[in-house]
Amino acid sequence: MRGTHVFGRPFGRLVSCRSGKIKGVFKGSNCNKPPERCLSSSSQNLKLFSDSSKQQDLRRFLEEIGTDPREARYWLRQFQQHESTPDQPFAVVQVDSPILNDKVMLEKLASCLAFLHRNGMPVIIVHGLDPHSDTQIKDPRLRRAKLIEGNIELVDLLEKHGSKARPFMSSGHVLSAMELDEPGTAFTGKIYEVDVRPLQGCLRSGHIPVLTAVAESPSGQVLCVESHHAAVRIAEELQPMKVMFLNTAGGLVDRQGNVVGNVNVADDLESLLQQPWYTETTREQVVSIAELLNTLPMYSSAVITSADSLITELFTHNGSGTMFLRPEKIVRHQSLETVDIDRLKDLLVKSFDKPLNAEYFSSLKNRLHTLYVTESYSTAAVITNEDGLDDIPYMDKFTVGRNSQGLGTSDNLWKKIKQDFSSLFWRSRGTNRINPWYFIRSDGSWTNGKWTVFWYGVNDHILTHKLVQHAIQLPPSFDPIAPRKYNDIFSI
Repeated sequence: MRGTHVFGRPFGRLVSCRSGKIKGVFKGSNCNKPPERCLSSSSQNLKLFSDSSKQQDLRRFLEEIGTDPREARYWLRQFQQHESTPDQPFAVVQVDSPILNDKVMLEKLASCLAFLHRNGMPVIIVHGLDPHSDTQIKDPRLRRAKLIEGNIELVDLLEKHGSKARPFMSSGHVLSAMELDEPGTAFTGKIYEVDVRPLQGCLRSGHIPVLTAVAESPSGQVLCVESHHAAVRIAEELQPMKVMFLNTAGGLVDRQGNVVGNVNVADDLESLLQQPWYTETTREQVVSIAELLNTLPMYSSAVITSADSLITELFTHNGSGTMFLRPEKIVRHQSLETVDIDRLKDLLVKSFDKPLNAEYFSSLKNRLHTLYVTESYSTAAVITNEDGLDDIPYMDKFTVGRNSQGLGTSDNLWKKIKQDFSSLFWRSRGTNRINPWYFIRSDGSWTNGKWTVFWYGVNDHILTHKLVQHAIQLPPSFDPIAPRKYNDIFSI
């Protein structure tokens, strides 16, 4: 996932306050102490399911792969609350051929995919031949034998890990293709049609479909096709929440060997495709992913990652691999007169699970500097002017709704705020699970347990003292008596 990273910045030194008015811990950016997890791993966080066997399954799985239980709990809730039909997959997963040759990686992949399936997140798996090494196998019978062998092994491993799987060793009844007539492309084809009904029937029966990237021509000729293209075409038809392309490199890798992180399709794609380290195959794959996103719902996302990092990608805020983002347009407002107050109020109330104070918007009217909100009113940030603080603006609210999480919206919003404001301060409750995200983006912080105050662009200690004192004395924006429920919104 992107937009909500979980590792805090290095903690700074303890600073005493002589005035006695503020007691807490100041944290800055000039410390080399390793970052620490800020999230609890209490066994109470594992109570996701009423069925005790599933709780044990979750606990055992998280211990095995080393994911923080509270993070996993958060994302499992997101995924399981997503509405879908019994014949719609949670994810379409394309597996590169080299992964099938790595027994350790394949075992871990099967364990991860079986876990998803057992816990209500069904997947469709597609694998094929490697476009480089496997093309050296000239005999079509040997090529098909390699595919079938890998298919059987993956199905066996999935069932070993407690999930029912169904092999599609020859997927001609799913994939239709035209044979290529280029030199060196014998018995290979390009998909022109997909019939997903067999896959839907497989999902309804509680099985994981495992497809070989094999299609059939109109004349009945069996043809090998690109597994990447097969996964894209299936995803277009079935509209999954996730489309995952797994390789051994962990994502798109640049000339220096570094994995490219987020790719904003609207802003980054054109310049990225011009990079000299891109191969023609990589360009085609990147373009196909970008085009795929335009056919999927806004809540869907696509990522290139490794089999080893699949769970990190799904069940941590930090994510892994190369994430393709399609963030929603963010609109700036300098006045509440251009804002749909009812929709904004609805977002804030849902974010905090408490009713706003009756005077919140009236008090905001004269203090508002800039209000950022997406067109769908699923994400917003409120920046205010505060008197006597050397014109340092205050971030009064920052919230990203559930449907916008994992899509790069929070990073896109933060990028706009940083572009508009060279300095800023804000506060967050000490128990806020998103605080690590703020630690990474701040230059310093102070905490007293109840509140954590963050800032960036401020180096004067006297001024930061004033900012902290001001922030912790601000009245609450919400009814302090109303009961608070667990919410799925990323907010302060």
